[in-house]
Amino acid sequence: MLLPANDIFLFLGFAALTGLALWLMLRPLRAGSQAAEADMGDSEVALYRDQLEEIERDLERGIIGASEAEAARIEVSRRLLAADEERMRMRRTGTADPRWRKGTALVLALAVPALAIIVYLAEGSPGMEGRPFAERMNVPPEELPLEGLVLRIERHLKKEPDDLHGWELVAPVYLQLGRFEEAANAWSRAMMVGGVTSGRLAARGEARVMANDGIVGPAVKRDFEKAVELDPLEPRAQYFLGVAELDAGNRDAALERWKKLLASAPEDAAWAAALRARIAAVERGPAMSAADEPMIRGMVEGLATRLQENPDDLDGWLRLIRSYKVLNEPAMAREAIAGARAAFTGDEAALARIAEAEKSLSD
Repeated sequence: MLLPANDIFLFLGFAALTGLALWLMLRPLRAGSQAAEADMGDSEVALYRDQLEEIERDLERGIIGASEAEAARIEVSRRLLAADEERMRMRRTGTADPRWRKGTALVLALAVPALAIIVYLAEGSPGMEGRPFAERMNVPPEELPLEGLVLRIERHLKKEPDDLHGWELVAPVYLQLGRFEEAANAWSRAMMVGGVTSGRLAARGEARVMANDGIVGPAVKRDFEKAVELDPLEPRAQYFLGVAELDAGNRDAALERWKKLLASAPEDAAWAAALRARIAAVERGPAMSAADEPMIRGMVEGLATRLQENPDDLDGWLRLIRSYKVLNEPAMAREAIAGARAAFTGDEAALARIAEAEKSLSD
């Protein structure tokens, strides 16, 4: 691949700067080693001089005799002369800075940028024309990845926050990407711009359920109930209201709701097959496949942990009790019942629902 002349000079300039930077970074290593060894020689000479002075002081105080002092003085002097000679030799010949250190520094300074250029020329695209970010985004929507499409819509909505179509377009994409809170917020903005409808309420509720690990909380349940008031045949709202009833232990009510919804479904309803399968699964009882068990156990453990931190969630306790029933763990179900009763001591309405859940264990 032939590169334009300007690009070649640019890459050579980058390589030269990289080599210079490496050389400057390696110089302290080389100089530091030399200085360290020179300092070590100076320290050794100073040590022997201190020892000579110490011998003289010991002689004056009478700690050692004259003959002992003379012998010690001769030995230390001999070592002092040898150390001083070695220090001077190192400074003259430069042996404190071995040639291999300089060679290594030079090789690194040249090899690293050269290797980087070789790899880039082989694997990169140096001849590709630069394109600004705005230009890369200015392509037909079908040519953009999903994240790029979302980014384009978000940029548009910053400029046109009252674009109802934009909010209704980006909300389902958020849901598909697992950005559940953002999906719910997008549906809220759509309702602010275009008004409250059963479909928008149900879609926002679905996103909030997904964000809450599949639990239909009280606030989300009100969304679904309002959606059903506006349109009794709204499928998502009816389905999730059935989920809430099932989690609360009202199995028959959930099945009745779902069967009515299925009976009123259009022949080409895409969701009918999934609902039919869910009804059959609930009617068969607590049996589950081996493939689903690890996932269900993980969800149950997460719910149990959350209830330890927030024990005031009655719907969560009821769901935990029923989950242990599905897992065929009666001991854990009874333990969950005891925990729920301890959390709602004195609340007669809550205790009545807990008693219903306990009764359902023997059904």
